[in-house]
Amino acid sequence: MVQAPQPPPAARGRQDTHSSAVRARPIVLVHGASHDRHTWHLQQAHLDGAGRQVLALDLPGHGDDRNPPLTSIEAMAAWLLAVLEERVAQPVHLIGHSMGSLIALEAAARGGTQVASLVLVGSTLPMRVAPALLEAARSNPDEARAMINHWSFSATDGGPDGDAARAANLAMMARQPDGVLAIDLAACDGYDGGPAAAAAVRCPVWLVCGENDRMTPPAGIELLREALRSGGSAPHTEIIADCGHAIMAEQPGRLNEALSRSCRD
Repeated sequence: MVQAPQPPPAARGRQDTHSSAVRARPIVLVHGASHDRHTWHLQQAHLDGAGRQVLALDLPGHGDDRNPPLTSIEAMAAWLLAVLEERVAQPVHLIGHSMGSLIALEAAARGGTQVASLVLVGSTLPMRVAPALLEAARSNPDEARAMINHWSFSATDGGPDGDAARAANLAMMARQPDGVLAIDLAACDGYDGGPAAAAAVRCPVWLVCGENDRMTPPAGIELLREALRSGGSAPHTEIIADCGHAIMAEQPGRLNEALSRSCRD
């Protein structure tokens, strides 16, 4: 098993863990840029209601974690593997969204048997960030958050539920400490190890995409698929209709069904 640095003490005991006496493998949820574990609350409730053991993490510097944020995908993956080494006694189903999908991919490549399966939600390789958004994240975070919120949802009018989801997503980003958004976006933009990591993955992989995702469009996963196949994986791809990048909030029921199918054991 790959060894990694131990997580900072403040990271321990801070996360939401829902467990029951089940034989199924634990499910670990990794959030995206400028989010925290609460982005998964509808999926966590669904999986916990099905009797699954679920660990939803706050990355360092996000949510309730007051440690300094990590500045690269590789460092976040090493932190994640250390958390798994300390807190989970068996291989896990690892699920990541957006930036979290890159962290999960890198962790699966490094972690060997620590990861039983990998679910990448709203992912792409490479995950480049528009220069204007990178600059806004550094100089005008409120503007950057508004830009991300606009592009994270499908263009269709979601009605009151859609308005509430957009407001909640914006509020979650605004809760994160100053500087976190710029650090996270730079980490995504600077991550060049994705193809090599994908080629090193040996566990089953699911790719879950929003049909109308304007941040990581479904067409952009072809390089990711090819890299996974080069390592021997045969990734299963699932496209969720009427949905943008914020899949957890925009189509929670359909995502819940996809996660239940991908994490059966």
